[in-house]
Amino acid sequence: MPPKTDFTITKLESVHLAFKDSSSYWEGYRADEGDLLTERFEFKRGWQTVYARYVESPLLKVTLSDGTVGWGEANCGIGPEVLCAISDNIIEQMVTGREFGDPAALWDFLYDSQRGRGYSSGYWLDALAALDIAVWDALGRREDLPVAAMISDSPRTDIPVYLSGVRRSTLAERIEHLNWWRDSGLLGAKIFLTGDWKAGTAELDGLQAGAPDLEQWMVDTLWMCDEESAAIAKREYGSRNVRFFECPLQPEDLTGHQRLAALPGAPIALGEHFRTRYQVEPWLAEPHPLNVYQPDIGRTGISDFIKQRDMAADAGIPTTPHMGTGVSIFQAATLQCAAVSTPEFLQEFQGGLSDKLGDASDTAWRYDDGMFRLPDRPGIGADIDEDAIEPFIVKR
Repeated sequence: MPPKTDFTITKLESVHLAFKDSSSYWEGYRADEGDLLTERFEFKRGWQTVYARYVESPLLKVTLSDGTVGWGEANCGIGPEVLCAISDNIIEQMVTGREFGDPAALWDFLYDSQRGRGYSSGYWLDALAALDIAVWDALGRREDLPVAAMISDSPRTDIPVYLSGVRRSTLAERIEHLNWWRDSGLLGAKIFLTGDWKAGTAELDGLQAGAPDLEQWMVDTLWMCDEESAAIAKREYGSRNVRFFECPLQPEDLTGHQRLAALPGAPIALGEHFRTRYQVEPWLAEPHPLNVYQPDIGRTGISDFIKQRDMAADAGIPTTPHMGTGVSIFQAATLQCAAVSTPEFLQEFQGGLSDKLGDASDTAWRYDDGMFRLPDRPGIGADIDEDAIEPFIVKR
C-alpha cells in the first residue's frame, strides 16, 4: 500500500540561524581578497555574487494536525530573515487549517497564489522550498519511512560524493586538504575559479599534480566567463578530463549556453539558480544548453525537484542535485533527493557546513569511505534539538 500523503498544517514556525563565531562559507580560501561591505556581507575579487561573512540560514518547523513535526531549510544565506518574515506573516495564514492531498498540492497552491503578481522566483519560492521540505519530513516521520522511500520503490542506498570547494589559503594547503579527503575514500572535488581561464588552468594543473589519486574533478566559475573565455576554458578543462564545467556564463544567457554546449570540451552543468519547473522548461529544449542538470533542493523543494528531475530525464539529461549554503536539514533533504537521482554522477557535499549545528542537530547521515548511505530513519534523516539551537538564533 502506498504511503499516505494527505495532511493539514496546524502550526508553522521559523528561526533565523547565524554562526558568527565560526568560519565563513569560504573559510580560508582567498582570505586576503574582497571588499567588506557591512558586518554581514562581502564580495570576492573576480566574482559578482555577494556572500555572507559568516554562515546564516533559515529553519522552518511545521506541525501537522496529528502532532507530527517536520523540519525544513532553504538555501538562503543572504537575508534569511526575509524568508522568515514571509513564512510567519503571510504563508502561515494561507496554509494553516487547510487540507492538502500531498506536498505538491501545497506547493502549487502557494505558487498559484502569487504567480499573477510576478512572484515566480526569489524569497517567495525559497520559503515554499523550506516549507515543502518540512512537510515531506513530517510525512516521512508519520509514515515511518525515509523520504527517498516515499518517492521511489528502489532508492539508492549508497551515494558517493564529491567535495564542494577546497577552501584553504595556499595551493600547498589545498593539496594537503584534498589528499586528506582522498585518504578518507573521497572520489572527486569541485574547485571554484574566476573567468580567467589561464589562472584557472594553472590552479587545476597544480591541484591535479598534487593530488593525482583523486579520480574526478569539477570546475565552477560562478557565471563569470564571457563566451570567448568560456569556449577556451571548456576546451582546456575538457582536455584535463574535468567531469563538468559549471555555471560558465550569466544565468539568464540561454542562447549563449546553447552555443557553448555545442563546442568541444567539458560537459556543461547548470541548475542551481532555478526555483521552478516553469523556469527550467526552456533550458531543457533543443538545442540543449546543458549536459548535467543541478537543481538545488533548498530552492526547488522536494516536490518540484521531482517534477524537474523527470523533465530532465525526458530530455535525456542526467540530474545530480546541487548543494549550496545550508546546515544539516538542507543537506539531509538534498541527500534524500540524491538517492532518487541519476547514479551517473557523484553527489555534491559541503564538508565545511555539515556540522555547524554540532550537538544541536542529530543526523543519521554519516560520511564513510567516500559516500553517504541512506539511513533507516523516517523523514529526511535529521533532527533538531530546539533548546540547543538557541545560541544560534537571531532574535527578532
